[in-house]
Amino acid sequence: MSTVAHPTAADGGHQAGDDAPITADEADAALAGPGTEGVQELAAHESLSLRRGVAMSSESFHTANPSEKPAQVTISVQDWDRSEAGENRYYPLGTLPTSCASHIKVFPSVLQLDPRSVQTVRVALDSADALPRGCYAILFVETPPSPRATRGDAVTYSLRYGVKVYVEPEGSPSAELDNVFLDPKPADTSAKQLVIAYRNTGTRQTMARGKVEIRRPDNTLVSTLDIPEFPTLPGATRRLGVPLPRLPRGKYVLLALLDYEGSEIAAGQVDLEIP
Repeated sequence: MSTVAHPTAADGGHQAGDDAPITADEADAALAGPGTEGVQELAAHESLSLRRGVAMSSESFHTANPSEKPAQVTISVQDWDRSEAGENRYYPLGTLPTSCASHIKVFPSVLQLDPRSVQTVRVALDSADALPRGCYAILFVETPPSPRATRGDAVTYSLRYGVKVYVEPEGSPSAELDNVFLDPKPADTSAKQLVIAYRNTGTRQTMARGKVEIRRPDNTLVSTLDIPEFPTLPGATRRLGVPLPRLPRGKYVLLALLDYEGSEIAAGQVDLEIP
């Protein structure tokens, strides 16, 4: 038995000029055994625009039971953020300053799904006037643990999905590089990696990608290293480690360039000398 959460747009989806779009990721499919939790973000996105003066705005997603047996599903709301390494972290609702707290409502929060059935879950949020800033939440859609076997050492598990909710004001993204420095790779002290501390200074999540250019002192290009796209919440710092290739003896300039779809490119550089 399993359940699957599928976000769907409601209330007309995104409209240009609205104040606070919400994006829900169909995310966080995890098998949670005793003492373990895990979340994996997927790529589906849906959005909802909130307009000032509207009492409530809402979004919906579908929970499906593809199995031949009935299923009970519970939905809980928690806070979340990411570590500097990009790992998801979860907290009780109302813990973080960025929590949506009591502004978010889910109905129904307990579902009884017939075999091969689908049910719509509605997520409502107070108007943008009630929120002094953007907020974030994750909706955990979870089935109860399987019945324990007769053996006392049997492993039980439950299936949990997460739907992330973003409530963010309109505005241009803003970011900067706090620091760029060299650090030995833990497994090999003779090899180095470039560490980049990227900070989101704006009010919206950024999706940044970029590259590291390895140049000689005369500005000729030696090599380019790609930096895959990564998300960063407002006010958060993301620490990236970029492994460097083996280089001949000489002096080099390492130039980090990150495009966060803003008005500028976040850039920083550091010198490297190979003796």
